Amino acid sequence: MLLRLILTIAALLSPAVASADPANWRMSVARLIASHQNYPRSAQIRGQEGTTKLRVAFAATGQISQVDLIESSGSAILDREAQTMVNGLGHFPTPPSGISSVVVPIVWRLN
Repeated sequence: MLLRLILTIAALLSPAVASADPANWRMSVARLIASHQNYPRSAQIRGQEGTTKLRVAFAATGQISQVDLIESSGSAILDREAQTMVNGLGHFPTPPSGISSVVVPIVWRLN
């Protein structure tokens, strides 16, 4: 619960804070995505793991403009879930000046 609160606060960074520290902004994007990650049951049953890499493009407002798969996890189920999850978020903190996209690795590991 505390982690979700921290992630929510990070997602609400003001544009001034985000533009002042691109690394902090990238971290807040990664945390927001991670907080919404759900392992598809069908992939769990099949024992599928891997890392999906997505390129997420942003409008100047932080709105997602495009999500592209740039490296497959090896599982179509996990790749599809990653894209659907990120597209569903729709909006992120306003990106720093000069940043229009980021590559986000989404790691899928069974414990």
